[in-house]
Amino acid sequence: MGGMLAITGGLLVALTTHQRERSRWRRDAQLKAATEVLSALQALVRRMINVAYLDEKQDDEGLAAVSRYEEATISWNSAMYAALLVSPPAAAELIPRLDREVDRLCDAAMDHPWSRADFRWERRALGELAAEYLAMSRKLAGFAAIDLPTVWSWEPVSPTPPDSD
Repeated sequence: MGGMLAITGGLLVALTTHQRERSRWRRDAQLKAATEVLSALQALVRRMINVAYLDEKQDDEGLAAVSRYEEATISWNSAMYAALLVSPPAAAELIPRLDREVDRLCDAAMDHPWSRADFRWERRALGELAAEYLAMSRKLAGFAAIDLPTVWSWEPVSPTPPDSD
């Protein structure tokens, strides 16, 4: 009888340890994926800024900026797919929304040259959505909530667009 209790206890400890390690691995994978999504987004937006501020997108400088942007999209897509593989549904649902907003912003950046103020205004929705993704990722990882209305936290949140005189 004592042997059976010892074996059962050992199996329960092993099972509990396995479950704990599996949960830790999942959490670490989710945090890594979320970090990579946000890092790839930052790089993509930086490259997009270089395109948005150009007067001429078809000259050598413009084509080089577009090429660098296209390279950043590869990292962005890879980070998105990795996050979609390991993220819980609540975080995974935000990723396609982020991607659609990136596409909308890219189309706007390619359409015409932007001033710094105009582009910052135009990208506000992406910053807010990225902050929502960051908050959701923190929540799912068990971290305390933070008040972050946008990932572009160095920018004041303006309720009105800049003057376009």
